[in-house]
Amino acid sequence: IILRSMIDYRISLYQASRHRIQVHVTLPTPEDETILRIAAWRPGRYEEGNFARLISNLNVYHGSQRIPTEKISKNEWLVHTKGIDSIALSYLYYCAELTAGNTYLDEKLLLINPVNLLVYNDYCKKSEIKLTIEIPQEWSLAGLEQKPNSLAEFITLDEAFDTPILASPSIVSYSYEISDYTFYIHSVGAHGISSEQLIKDFKHFTAQQVQAFGEFPTSTFSFLLIGVQDKYLHGVEHLNNTVIVLGPTAEWKSTRYESLLAVASHELYHVWNVKTIRPLEMLPYRFEGPTYSRLGYVYEGITTFFGDYYLLTGGLITSERYLQLLEAQIQTHVDNVGRFAYSVADSSIDTWVDGYVKGTPGRKVSIYNEGCLMAFILDAKIREATKNKSTLQHLMKRLFYAFGLTQIGYTENDIKGQLQEISEIDFSTLFDQYIHAANGYESLLQEAFSFYGIELRQEVPAELHKGSLGIKILTKTEKTFIMDIASGSPADVGGLAEGDQLVSINGKEITTNLSEVLSSLKHEVLKLVILRRGENIEKTLPLVQRTFYPTMKLVMNETAEHQIKKNRQHFGI
Repeated sequence: IILRSMIDYRISLYQASRHRIQVHVTLPTPEDETILRIAAWRPGRYEEGNFARLISNLNVYHGSQRIPTEKISKNEWLVHTKGIDSIALSYLYYCAELTAGNTYLDEKLLLINPVNLLVYNDYCKKSEIKLTIEIPQEWSLAGLEQKPNSLAEFITLDEAFDTPILASPSIVSYSYEISDYTFYIHSVGAHGISSEQLIKDFKHFTAQQVQAFGEFPTSTFSFLLIGVQDKYLHGVEHLNNTVIVLGPTAEWKSTRYESLLAVASHELYHVWNVKTIRPLEMLPYRFEGPTYSRLGYVYEGITTFFGDYYLLTGGLITSERYLQLLEAQIQTHVDNVGRFAYSVADSSIDTWVDGYVKGTPGRKVSIYNEGCLMAFILDAKIREATKNKSTLQHLMKRLFYAFGLTQIGYTENDIKGQLQEISEIDFSTLFDQYIHAANGYESLLQEAFSFYGIELRQEVPAELHKGSLGIKILTKTEKTFIMDIASGSPADVGGLAEGDQLVSINGKEITTNLSEVLSSLKHEVLKLVILRRGENIEKTLPLVQRTFYPTMKLVMNETAEHQIKKNRQHFGI
């Protein structure tokens, strides 16, 4: 019998006012040289994390003797451990940025994401992990319900990395059950939502998803909800829980409530799709460097589609609101010229290149947005081919049992094979032309919506600067800045650029009144003054006989035939 050792990490609140945590750990060192690492990325965020920049005062000891360390890469340190069976490691970790995926500390809140906090060596991968968290007596912990007696002990390092922990003196907790599974809602921040409403609505989308798959991958699951004052939304998926940061907290019960339900539904669906059903290249996770995958449209796009869809079928949003959400996705697609430059599969790889910022204008598309639209298209094709007997959810359920529960990573060929078995359609051409090639989805979307008697229309945008000039703007402190420019538009041909501040048009000053100024100059040649790098520059825009940034509208056909009405009813519209 081989007994596995346990690695005990001790986490203390070193200086809450300055957002600093201290970590102590003793690590076995059976080799002559030991490499210490901090993860290069975290699941749920497919970009490099640069967590090493948050570590300071890293010291290594053997007994009372300090052992020198050498930084050998961005996220690695080398320690010479010949003749040394173990080392004691301590360091400070700076955690001042509160997101759902970060580690954070202040006087009232501690959020631990072990994947970006814990320095480890290869031996840790073969050991059980224990987290000892020293918090004030009046604080409580949340997120460890799946652990006996709430002990932070983990069978593997991967399990520890995938278990965020919330601590605070003001955690409010609720629970509910679906079938044999228990779900917890832990929140920090006075959101004002009644426990009855929160539980009722969370139960609705949870029940829809559990029923769709037939079972839940774990016995318990926790929603860790953190309210902030600023307008903000971020969620991160984990197998046993999710962290959601949403603000402003005061608007949770009003304008931000739908956002709360949407992100919670999205992250719950991830428990199946990517935490259990995982691409081959992500099984197991390799934290030492990037894990490239071209399948982001599956693990993020399909999740985005079903996250909203189960709000519809759960009765949490109306059919009209659901179509508005799809309109917004289509609008983003049509507005982005990057759909003709970079495929969604290539864009999946390049999340590691650009991260999640806008990046070079028109360079690529979003695995969330385009993946969601492709999921809707595939779902409609399956429903049409099978006369509504099968849906895209049948694909996900098949993947769950064939690849998720067996922990076998899937490939794109597996996806196409399962789709063909479900629908008897060969999707190879669609994948070649729209997933692996850079093309717009407009024709596919029109075809998909026609199955439900819904017309996809292009209308002239109400904002003159969009339709006539081909620009999107941002107004801030009575200043108007160009955010996006349509290719071939007057703004493009006339030499404007993203980031330019619009100062005046035909001598009329621009503050927050761009539409008002343009409406009075409809038939005039436009002479602009822009501010660029501190210099006022004059530009004359040419006249172009076309409209840019069309507004996309979904219009329900009120005289739909019987079969279309059945299609709508089966979908949930």
